[in-house]
Amino acid sequence: MVQYLQSVGVPAERVVLITPPPLWEAAWERECLAKGCRLNRRNSVVGEYASACVRVAQDCGTDVLNLWALMQKDGQDFSAYLSDGLHLSPEGNAFVFSHLWPLLERKVASLDWLLPYWQDVAEAKPELSLLGAGEH
Repeated sequence: MVQYLQSVGVPAERVVLITPPPLWEAAWERECLAKGCRLNRRNSVVGEYASACVRVAQDCGTDVLNLWALMQKDGQDFSAYLSDGLHLSPEGNAFVFSHLWPLLERKVASLDWLLPYWQDVAEAKPELSLLGAGEH
């Protein structure tokens, strides 16, 4: 994926890879059993995918957000971050945002604004603020 992005002109410093979050096996097993199957994933295997993602980011020179490690940091209970043991809950989405936003801000802080700040747009004729004062 990173090689493709680079092949179409996206520099590595603009790419952020995100590892999968950890798997809450007990909850995911309940979901699986409710569907008539056995537990089909293990958190340790998800960790292998996360490690591979981190290695790819290092090899390609991109940033990485390691959700798998961050959500389990210091043995914290990450179950609230997952709605069914696998998919992010609202709390999990907030967690991702809180860690991803600083990365994105750092990447775009030096870029020029292409559009005016939203409060600077004239409500009556927004096209004048967005396209200039000429006739449109």
